[in-house]
Order: sequence, then structure tokens, then C-alpha cells
Amino acid sequence: MASSHSSASLPVRASLAFSRTAPLPGSLKSTASYDRVLASWSKAIDLFNSKLTKDESKRINLTQFPRAQFEDFLAAANAVKEQVERKRYPWTEHLHNVLRHINRYAVVGDIIVQHHAEYTSLVWGAFRFLLLFAVEERSSSEELSKALETIIQIVFRAEEYAKLFSTPSGSSTDRVFQSLHENLVRLFAEILSFLIRTTRFFEKPTLSKINNWNNVRRFVSAGISPFNTKFRGILKRIEDFERDVEKDKASKTQQEYQNGVWLKHADFEADLQKLQQVHISGTCQWFVHSQAYLQWRDTSSTSIAPDFMWIQGKPGSGKSVLASQIIQDLHSFGGSIVTYIFCKNGQENKNTLESILRNLIFEILEFSPQKQAFHRLLLNARLNEKSQYVQSMEVLWNLLTRIIIEVDIIHCLVDGLDECHSPESERIAFLNRLVKIFRQRTPHAKLVFLSQLQPSESEDSSFSSLWTNISIQPASVQDDIKLLALTRIENSKVLNLHPEKDGLLKQLVARSNGMPLWTDLMIEELEAGHWNIHNVLQRPPEGLFDLWRSILERISHSRRITERISHVLQLVLAAARPLSYEELALGLAVAQGLSQHEDYDRRGDATAEGRLIVNESSPLLNSLPDNTVELAHSSLKDYLFSQDALSVSKFFDFNEQDVHAQMSTILIKYMSFQSFSDAFTEQIQPGCFLLEYATRWLVYHSTRTGASTQTANELVIFFDTHQGWKWLQRLSDKYNVSFGHLQVLQSDLASWAQLSCFIDKIVSTFGSLLLVLAQNRHETMKSLPNDSPLLLDSMTNLARTLRYQGNWKEAEELQVQLMKIHKRILGKEHPDTLMSMHNLALGFDKQGRYKESEKLNELILEKSTKVLGEEHPSTLTTMSNLALTFENQGRYKESEKLNERILEARTKVLGAEHPETLKTMHNLASSFDSQGRYKESEELNERILEAKTRVLGAEHPETLTTMSNLASSFDSQGRYEQSEKLNEQILETRTRVLGAEHPDTLTTMHNLALSFGSQGRYKESEKLNEQILETKTRVLGAEHPETLRTMSNLALTFENQGRYEESEKLNMQILATRTRVLGAEHPETLKTMHNLASSFDRQGRYKESEKLDEQILETETRVLGAEHPDTLTTMHNLASSFHRQGRYKESEKLNEQILETRTRVLGEEHPNTLITMSNLASSFDSQGRCEESEKLNGKILETMTRVLGEEHPSTLTTMHNLAVTIFLQDRLKEAEQLLVKVTDTSTRVLGAEHPHTLTAMSCLAQNYHALDDRNKAIELMEKVVDLRSKKIGPNHPHTLNSVSLLNKYTST
Repeated sequence: MASSHSSASLPVRASLAFSRTAPLPGSLKSTASYDRVLASWSKAIDLFNSKLTKDESKRINLTQFPRAQFEDFLAAANAVKEQVERKRYPWTEHLHNVLRHINRYAVVGDIIVQHHAEYTSLVWGAFRFLLLFAVEERSSSEELSKALETIIQIVFRAEEYAKLFSTPSGSSTDRVFQSLHENLVRLFAEILSFLIRTTRFFEKPTLSKINNWNNVRRFVSAGISPFNTKFRGILKRIEDFERDVEKDKASKTQQEYQNGVWLKHADFEADLQKLQQVHISGTCQWFVHSQAYLQWRDTSSTSIAPDFMWIQGKPGSGKSVLASQIIQDLHSFGGSIVTYIFCKNGQENKNTLESILRNLIFEILEFSPQKQAFHRLLLNARLNEKSQYVQSMEVLWNLLTRIIIEVDIIHCLVDGLDECHSPESERIAFLNRLVKIFRQRTPHAKLVFLSQLQPSESEDSSFSSLWTNISIQPASVQDDIKLLALTRIENSKVLNLHPEKDGLLKQLVARSNGMPLWTDLMIEELEAGHWNIHNVLQRPPEGLFDLWRSILERISHSRRITERISHVLQLVLAAARPLSYEELALGLAVAQGLSQHEDYDRRGDATAEGRLIVNESSPLLNSLPDNTVELAHSSLKDYLFSQDALSVSKFFDFNEQDVHAQMSTILIKYMSFQSFSDAFTEQIQPGCFLLEYATRWLVYHSTRTGASTQTANELVIFFDTHQGWKWLQRLSDKYNVSFGHLQVLQSDLASWAQLSCFIDKIVSTFGSLLLVLAQNRHETMKSLPNDSPLLLDSMTNLARTLRYQGNWKEAEELQVQLMKIHKRILGKEHPDTLMSMHNLALGFDKQGRYKESEKLNELILEKSTKVLGEEHPSTLTTMSNLALTFENQGRYKESEKLNERILEARTKVLGAEHPETLKTMHNLASSFDSQGRYKESEELNERILEAKTRVLGAEHPETLTTMSNLASSFDSQGRYEQSEKLNEQILETRTRVLGAEHPDTLTTMHNLALSFGSQGRYKESEKLNEQILETKTRVLGAEHPETLRTMSNLALTFENQGRYEESEKLNMQILATRTRVLGAEHPETLKTMHNLASSFDRQGRYKESEKLDEQILETETRVLGAEHPDTLTTMHNLASSFHRQGRYKESEKLNEQILETRTRVLGEEHPNTLITMSNLASSFDSQGRCEESEKLNGKILETMTRVLGEEHPSTLTTMHNLAVTIFLQDRLKEAEQLLVKVTDTSTRVLGAEHPHTLTAMSCLAQNYHALDDRNKAIELMEKVVDLRSKKIGPNHPHTLNSVSLLNKYTST
């Protein structure tokens, strides 16, 4: 039998070796249950090995195969059985009969294995082998089968219990499970032992000698008896284990009924307490006292308010704190059940829609009288699902449906829906179903959601009508933020003592942008000891970056969504203003490859698509009430431009220049669509949502791309096509962008090109873009017939561009050509012909050719009256132009009379507050001002300002123009401080509305500089003029008339400071340019010659001054007329030059001539007439005719006091002149009284440092010296010297003269 022994042992080894690579059964590979059984199996192998003999250990070693399976041992035993069968023992047939008899129990076991393989497959396989080889009686097989089924059922129930109830380590339940584990180990070890004994039985040498079944039974019984004994003991212990499990189950069921753990709910009490602790008393009142909230809270049967409220606010806007106050108010209100849920990202039982539902059920169930019945319902659901918690959403929805009608009136609050991970479609479905269930109640249950997300759209059209939507706007929480900041600062030991405490409070409120969280975090940072609050406030507080990072991580579900959000953020980051839903949707489509409008038009509703985009990117984006989109807070921009954003995803690699470059590319690509490609028509179809933004803001984005050659090349290519000039045409014709704004755009492009060091072609193109595009447009239209409206429009546009750029000669040539074409094609009286004549007249006016302008305007007026009628708007416009021509010629009365006619007609036809009527009133006020009727001008301007503010708005350009006129009226009346204050207000508004470089803004700066000059603040005036000059040179060009005007003002400022050589040099430069650009006889050229003559005069170069004045006078008399205001001014200057040369008679004669003309033309009370009278009186003084001078000065003083007021600078100057005349007559006491009055009044009205005040003080000091009051004279002159040295410098002629007088007084 040695051979048998050898053959029997080999299969065992073979099967164990095979187990190394044998795969685990599929149903057992990854279950936690299987892992626990495998641990029992491993321990069983260790226990089995410990019982082997030394010889057996050599032959059977299982430790190297810790994952050996029962199947391996079964295979080995079957190999032995097959060997026995081949030998055909006499009792083999009887054995097969037994096996057939008990095989039906094997089928039962196999079925159980299929349904619960984790615990039973290994056990049943072993027992099936035992039945096959060791049992011959039916009773024994039935006993073993039943025992096995009992074990299987117990293990199954134990597993279900483990799933249903928590079994923490060390608990009594855990100890019970340990008992099961130990018994399974013993069971497995006994089976292994039995298998080995069975194998030995078949290997015995005597086996071949047994001839009958009884002997086999004896051998088998001897082998199985020890196993039977141990098996019954193990079975009993397992049955005891089941009883322990049932007891524990009953206890746990009662416990869970009390705490509701089976709903996997969360505890929100700590969240609520924390929020109430940080709440600042007095905040949130804007909401809890609001009508919308009070109506929602109302539970009476008469309430008609929606039962559902949606409160949306951007991150950090205080929603959660507001939620805590709503809860507190509801508790105080009483009469209802108050439930609340605070969703939290990252917390398993607070961050899903399912968790909201679970918590909602738990909260409501606490108040249900049927709580225990509902608990049993849920327990059964858990048993069916084999889960510790109810998994089925349908079961939860059904439960909510049943319990909601069982409780009293309920108010439910859910904060932080955006913290839940769920797609938009799931949120919509969730809200729809929740609303439907809540509406089953009568009265309905009240529900409020607080979220960063926008209210979801629903397919159910009635859904939106059920909700009251409230958006937390910055204005809503501004008072709360102020109270928060004030409380935190006052409670801070650091900030409460800060020297800039009040300013800090204002800045915190102003910069918060509706975000209390920003304010709170910023105060924390400031409390760390940062005393330079300005630096700290410039950067976002550190805690905000954590907020933005968490939001980015939460919304970036997939690569596709993350990339899409990245595109959206780039658009919003770059946007010059909040984009509309439609603009955002279309911009995103272009960024993602859209190439023609037709493809987009088929995609559906752009508004809905834009709203979906915002919801996807929420809460990073904030929707405004006008359906536009902006970043949630300015600090988000800082974060997105930081490296921290890049750490979230490579798609968030943003920088400021790149986002503008991307936007510029999108806008150029969009405006190049085929739908805009026709050069001869502008077919703007509905749905071109991005066109206005693209047209208005292209230059803005392009010039913010750094030195981006790609962007510059894209622009050059774009501008070189007809799309380029169509872009400009849309700006001016469709969107009414003024030429001043267009010049600023051109300047921005030119400056960008120069700073970026682009090639000359790019710099040249951008520097003259307006003219280049106008020429391109004209060139494109030249292929059309001569009478084509498009060709004529292009010529008109080119002429207008030339005119605005100061190229009046070229514009005139083109305008003449246009007028001839219109006359030939349309006739002499056609409105378009008259319009071309009007433009030509305007060109004459700009060139100072007033007579030609007047003649042409009279012709236009005649034809317009004949064709259109006297009251037609075009006729009235021509009359207005003619009145302006009269004004320019100094014919103020005629201008006034004509403007009064226009005003009457426009009031009748258009109404008293029509913009054109108000323009006429403005022209009339200007006429009053030119006549020195400043009070009338002021009163009329105030009426115009009130009407324009009401009709057009406080920041409309026309309103600001009227404010500027009013400021000028103040200036003319010597009310310099009021003028300055109003000009500063205008400047702030124009800078904000129009931009710092807009021509209107620069005009305001010019007026402010004049106001400084009038107050003797020459340094401030100089500085401001230099700033204006730099901007105008860059925006308008070095030779533009407005640039030259500023240079002239700067030269005047030099002269007022005694810097005559600098003034002369600058005037010479201006003169050369104006002579070349405008012509030698242009009014502006002649004004420059006048300024140069004044500079000669101030330097004592009287002959040169006289010669130049005579040249100017000859030209002005010929060009403007002998009675033109400019001609009379030149005569005045020439008379002054005679006076300074001691040619008093000639001066007197010329002044008398000027006086006669001004009295006749302007009136004897006109300021210019009174100035001439003053000059004449001075001429009398110089000739010793003091009595005549005194009489004339007295008359002037009486008139000025009446017309201008007693404290007007010109009135004070006249009083001063009268005092000097009295002084010259040695009436020193009278002179003293008058000079004291002038000095005191001038000090009070103009200021102690004003040149007029210092002149009066100097004369008073001289009067004291003449009175032999040496001390007063020295004291006062020292003051004059000191103030003049500080104000105009120690080397100014006036300062040097004062020093000379002081030295004289101190030396005598």
C-alpha cells in the first residue's frame, strides 16, 4: 500500500500549490463581509497547523498559503475519492446510494450560497463534502442539514444587523460579533481536521480488505464522532450568539427611535449658536422689518403672499447671519413650528440634496404625533434595503408627504443650497417636488432658501410665481456693514485709538461692496498691528482667498465644466462694464468657436443660455437687477490673478493682459462675421447682442494687452478692411459717440503703440486712425455713382473729420465740392443742399471768416424759411447759427434779438423744456454775459440748469455745459471761490462719465486753471495748464487749435509770474504754428500776436509792442471790422503802449475814440466801456488833470457798484484808482480811508495773497509813508514783500519794487 500512500498524498500538495494563483470567486472578491470571513479562515489555518504532528507538519504545511480556499481541500479529497472508486471496493456502490439520497440537501445549500455568498460558500462547501463521505443514514444527514441551515440563517441575520446598526469597537455589540468570529474559527479548524482524517481513512492499508458497508460505517463513525461532538458545541454557542444579537437589536431600535440616527441627520444647533454669537445687534433689520418678509411670515388664512421665498446673495454678503436672525424672529413670532437646515460643503450629512431631505424629515418628525409609526415604516425600509440608513429617495419623499400633513403650521429655512453637490437639473427637480409637497397643506407650509445661486428656472410656468425673490444688494447691507465696522473698531484696543479711525470707517464701508465678510476679515488684519491702513486696504484680506479657493474647487466638477467656467471668468474679468446675459452667452460662443451669427441664431434663447452660464459659475458671479453680470466681489479679481487660483486647475491661469487680449480677439472676430460683411449696407439683425459692446469697448481692451504684437496686428488687419470704418461709423452714427470721444480712442491707441514700441506702420495707423478710416470709407464708396447717397455720406464724414481735427481748409474744399453736387443733383433748395451749405458756413466761422459765414447763413435762412417754413427746426437752427455769427462779430444786441425770436418759436413748437429750446436759452445767456449783464446771465443759467437736470439728468453733457456757463458767470462777477467749487464738481463728473482725456473734461480743467489765475494762484494754474497741454498734445495733436489755446494760457501764466522771456518764447512758437495752420489773419493768430505784444510791453520794449499792435490793428480793422470787440481791444492795448511811453495825449485821444465806439456798440455800462473810461481817467492823472480823473473815476465807481456790486474786483480796482487820484492831490487822509476799505474788502473777498490785495496794501503803505507814519508803512510793506516773495517769487518786478520801497522807508 506504499504506492497508495504515495498516490493519496500527492493530490493534497498539488491542490495547495494551485491555490497560489487561483482567483477568488467573483461574488467574494471585494466585500467587507468576505474580508472578515477570510480573517477567520486564516486563523483557522493557524489553529489547524498547531494540531499537526511533527511528521504531518512536514507533509502538510498551510502557513505559506494564507489565502488557501476550501475549494482547494475539496479538490484534494475528491482526488482521493476518485482513486478509491477506480479500485472498485465492494462497498463503493452503497456509498453512491447514500450520496444520491443526501444530495438534495446540497442543492438547498447551493441556493443559499448564491444569495449570500459572503459567509456561507466556504462553510457549505466543507459540509457538503462531509455529507458525501461520512454519513450513511437519512436521520444523520437531515440533522446535519438542519444544523447547517440554522448556522447560515444566524450568520445572515448577524450580517444584516451589522449593516443596520452601528457597532463601535469595544461595545457590547462588538463583543458579540467577536464571539461569532471565534466560533467560526473553531468551526473552520474542525472542518480542516476532519478533511485530513477522512483523507487518512482512504489511505489506510486495510481499506482494500473491507468487504462490506458495516465495516466502512465503523471506520467512518470512529473518524466522525469527535467532529460531531465539537460541531454540536459550536452550534450551541452560535445559537446563543443569535439570542444576544436579538436583545441588542431591540435595545438599539428603541435608542434610534429616540435619536433618529436612522435618518443620518445632522445637528444644526451649534451652527445657529455660532451665527448668533457673531451677529451684531441692530443689523439685519432691513430684512426682518421688510414688507416682503412680514407677508411671507404671515400664516393667517387671509395671507396672499407667496409661501416660498428665495434670498440670493453673493459670497460673504451675510446670508447665514441673516438666516440666524430670521430663525430668531420666527421663534419670537410664535404660532408655528420652526425648522432650519444649514448646508455645509465637505460635511457628509449636510452637503447633498438627499441630506436636506433627511434633515427636513427629522426636524418635522420631531413634532409629529405619529413619530413611532413613521419610525417603524423607516425600519422596514432599512431591512428591505439591508442598510444602516434609508437609501431610497422615493421612500424619503413618501415619508415627507405623509408627515407634512400631520404637523401644525410650519416655517422651514434652508441656508446654503449652493454648498450641495448637485447639477442644476437635479436642483430644479428637487425644488419642484418640495414645493408640491409643501403646498398640500392648508394653510401652506412656509419655506425660505438662502443661497449664492440664482433662483432655479422650472419647466412649470407657475413655479416662479410661487416664489418671492429677494437679492441682497450692496445698498441693502450698507448700514449693516457700517454698524459692523463701527462696533468692531470701538471694541478693538488697536483700532479704537488709531489716528485715522473715522477715515477707516468710511473706507471700510465704501470698499466692502456689499460684503460684510470682507469688512470683518479686513478688520482682523488691521488689528494685527498694521497702522498704514491705506496699504492694507489696497489688498484683499487673506481669509478671502480660502473662500474663493473652496468655491472654485466645488464648482469644477469636470474638465468640460472647468474649461467653460474659465472662459466665462475671462470674459467677466476683462469686461469694462457688467455684461448682460445675452452678451455673456454670445461672447462665450465666439470664444468656443462660433464663426457666424446664423449658427448661433438656431441655438435658442440667449437670455436663458446666459442665465444658465451664470448659474454654472455661481457663486463666483453676481447677477444685478438689470440682468447683467459682474464678479461677486473685487477681491475675487485679485484672487483669480494670483498663483493660488492656478493651483486649483490649469484652466485658471489668468493675468490681466491676457484676459484683455482674449476679449479683444473675441470682439474683432465677432465684428468680422459674415453678417456684417457688406461694405455698402449695415444689416444689423435682431440677436446681435454683442455688437454694441464690441463696438464701444474694442479699443479699451486692445490697449490693455501690454505689448501684444498679436493684438496690434489683429487690429491693423481689421482696420484695413471695410469692417474697420464700419466700426467707426457705428460709433458715431448709431451709438452717438462724440468726436471728442473718438479722438480719445485714437490717442489711446497711439499711446499704446508708442509705449509698446510697435513698428512704424502700426504707430502711424493708430496715430491718424480717424482720418485713415474716413479716407478708407470714402475710397470704398468712390466706385459708386456720383449721385449715390453712400458716396455723399462718405464725403460728408471725411469733411467732418477734417474739420474736427482743425484741417479747415481741406474740409472747406471737400464741403464746396459736396455743396455743388447737392445743388446739381437735388436742387438749390433741397434740405441736404442747405445742410451742406450750413457745414460750409460753419467752416468759415471756425476760420474767423465771419462775414462770409454771415452771408451764407442769411442765404440758407432765406431758402429754409421759403421751403420748410419759419418755425421748422432746421430753419431755427440756421437762425441760431446766424446769431452765433453776430456774437462772434461783437454784435451782441443783434445776437440777443435773434436768439429771443428763436426762443419764442422753439418754446411754441417744441416746448419750454425741449433740449433745443434749452440750447437757445443758453445762447441767450451767453449774449447777456458778453454784454456784461452777468446777473441776468446767472439767473437764466440757473433756470436752464434746473430744467436740464430734471429733463436730461444731473450728469448729462448738456447739463454739465450749463454748469460750466454758470461757473463762468460767477468768475465774471469776481465770485472766484464759487466758480472754483463748481468747476471742481464738473471736473469730477466729467472725468468719471466722459474720461480724464475727453475734450470736455480738458475744457473744465482749462476753466479751473483760469479760476486759479484770477485768484493769483499762478503756480497752481501753471501746473494744471501743463497737465492739460500734455494731454491735448497726445490726444488732439501738437497743432490742434485747442492744444495751441492751452499753450497760450500757459504763456499768460508765465507772464503773470514775471517770467516774460519764457512767455515770449512760447508765444513765438504758438504764433509760428497758428500762422502756418490757420493763416496770418485768423482771429486766433491775431490774438497770439496781441499776447506777444503784451510780453514786449511788460519787458519795456514799448516800440516793438507798439509796432506789433499797429500791425494787429490794421489786420483786425480790415478782417473783423473797426468796431469788432477784438479790434477795440487792440486799440486799447495800443493806447496803453502810448501811455507807458509818456505819450499821454495820443493815449487820451485813442481812448476817447474807443470809449465812443464801445458806448455806442456795447452801452455805457458795459464792463469793457467802463475799463476804457478807467484808462482815460488814468491818462488824465498822468497829465496832472486829477480833478477830471477824480470825476470820471467817481462816475465809474458809481456805475460799477450798481452794475457789478460793491465787492466786485473791478469795483475795488476803481476804488483803488480813485484813492490814487486823491493821493496825487495830497488829500492823504481821504486816500487812507479809501485804501483801507479797498485793502480790507479785497482781503476778505479775494484773499490776503491776491495780487489786487497786495497792490492795495502797497499803496496804503506808501500813503502811510507820505503821512509820516513810518512804522505802519514799514510794517505793511514788509508784509507785502513777504507775501509777494512767497506768491510770485523774489525776482518778480512787483516784488523787487516792493523791496525797493521798503529799503527806502527803513533808510530814512
